[in-house]
This record gives sequence, structure tokens and C-alpha cells, in this order.
Amino acid sequence: MQEDETLDGVRLDIEAVGFTLDEDLEASVMDALGKLRRYYKGDVITAEVYLKLEPNQRSNDKHVGIKYGVPGNDVFADDNGDNWYTLINNVAAKLQKQLEKRFGNHTNANRGNIDEIDPASLA
Repeated sequence: MQEDETLDGVRLDIEAVGFTLDEDLEASVMDALGKLRRYYKGDVITAEVYLKLEPNQRSNDKHVGIKYGVPGNDVFADDNGDNWYTLINNVAAKLQKQLEKRFGNHTNANRGNIDEIDPASLA
């Protein structure tokens, strides 16, 4: 199953393989991607989410991969495990680290550096 949606004008593809995506899981994906916007305010071209259920394995039977399309090379993270929500959060955290490393924390980009303030101007 594949769903095409938009998230803040970003083309979003969610692909579920081996199972039917329910509303709660889709909401969790949307929430995780929305939180990533806090760490990167620049242009995001696409977000591709791949959820796969492996029916033949006993443990680590779920796989989540997210490709976040940003200028330059896209960032990608994935994880395997047995809980969808934990996996989505883990993958989002990995993407957050990659975005912070590459672009810095854009959330604080416009706040200015406290060290640059002249103490005399506060008197």
C-alpha cells in the first residue's frame, strides 16, 4: 500500500509492505516528520517512509526507513525491531542528528549569540 500526501507542502510518500497501515501508525509517522521540521527549517523536497513487515522472521520483524529529501544529498535512516512506534521514534532521532550535523540547529538560527550583546547597552 502506498499513500501520497503532503506535509507543510512537502511531498510525502508512505509505503506499507506486508500489512495495512492504520490511522494511528500514520499519525505517528506524520508527528515524527512534523517534529523534524523543528530541527531543519530549510527546503524539504520529499519525505519517503518505508514500513515493512517481515512475516517469516520471529524477532526484529518490522523495518522502518525514512528518506528525507533536502538540498544536496538526502538524509536517510532506518531501523529494525518489534515495535512500530519505537522504530519510528528511533529513525526520526537518527534523522535529527544528521540534520543537526549537516545544517546546525536552525531552530536557534535567528536568536543571535548572547556573547555578541554589549553589556553597556543593557544599562
